[in-house]
Amino acid sequence: MRLLMAPDRIGAGPDDTAAMASAVDVAAHLAHGWTHARPDDEITAHPMTDGAAGFLEALAATLGGEHEAVLARDPWGVEAPTTWLRVGHSAYVEAATRLGDPQAPDAARLATEGSSAGVGDVLLAAIRAGVRRVVLGVGAGGTHDAGLGALRALAGAAPEVPAEAVLRTASEVLRDVEVVVAAATLEPLVGLSGAGAALAGRPGIDAAAAQARELELAGLVATIESAYRARPSLLLGEGAKEVRASRRPHTGAGGGVAFALACAGARVLPGADVVAVETDLAAAVGRADLVLTAGGVLDGGALDGVPGAVGRVALAALVPAVALAPTVRLSRRELSGTGLEAIYPLTDPPAPGRAAPPVDLATALSRRASRVARTWSR
Repeated sequence: MRLLMAPDRIGAGPDDTAAMASAVDVAAHLAHGWTHARPDDEITAHPMTDGAAGFLEALAATLGGEHEAVLARDPWGVEAPTTWLRVGHSAYVEAATRLGDPQAPDAARLATEGSSAGVGDVLLAAIRAGVRRVVLGVGAGGTHDAGLGALRALAGAAPEVPAEAVLRTASEVLRDVEVVVAAATLEPLVGLSGAGAALAGRPGIDAAAAQARELELAGLVATIESAYRARPSLLLGEGAKEVRASRRPHTGAGGGVAFALACAGARVLPGADVVAVETDLAAAVGRADLVLTAGGVLDGGALDGVPGAVGRVALAALVPAVALAPTVRLSRRELSGTGLEAIYPLTDPPAPGRAAPPVDLATALSRRASRVARTWSR
């Protein structure tokens, strides 16, 4: 039997602060367990990502390429070494390393004072290296500056340069390069379900502080949107109403980095779907008899991430797919039309009145893969 392993990175539980295992490691643990139960099956690893942390590692494992070193600023303006991935004439950039940890103890200061300039530094370095297209993976991120820092870095603009002028110059920098933002979050930048509101719950940030930060950025966001709307669009007919850029899905990724780059000419798309295309997941699925994917939490949101993207590709190829996760919140009925034939928690629930015995993530992945193999391998 030919098996394709296409997992996302996962943690031991639904909490984002839980220790994470990379998609590459998850695939290895699953393969170990599967091989133990079905040693004759042919296993291919195809690590996946939705654009969040681990973006470059997963892509390098599938695409190969060369890591290019560059100095780029951290959220506090200190230059530090990082890398981007060159594959042919394409560059892959991971924003997570430049935006800080949204669950860090200083998350409140990071959201209000941190800058996304480092993302612009890496993008500019890749463009100057002569690539024709850039794919930027962006997750939640610790900074929340509406992406102005990234635009200023691209434009080489000083702090006193007005935002509308910064946007014009950044747009010129991106004019001859295709830029795709692989967004790992669905939220728009603003609104009740936006990235600003989602700041609440981070360490040191309550609902009032989150609202205050959104209000602080309101003028900047409006200025960037006005400059963006001033450019003619061939996509809208006369009299058609355009949804504000800051209210479009995914524009809240990276605390507004996706919003800013969209206004500068980039395409912002669901991250897992972008990676599926970049890594030719469809071809890999077409060579398999079964696909095994995994995510941190299997709920409605997971269908917008890696498990959902893998399921859709498998469905199109008429190849069965199953999914694993530490936490499962989907019913069989909700799986209808997703391409996922079955979902499994990593560990079975404990008996009533008993606590679940501690099991490390690697062991849990291996054990569950062995059990799934006995059910699905033929």
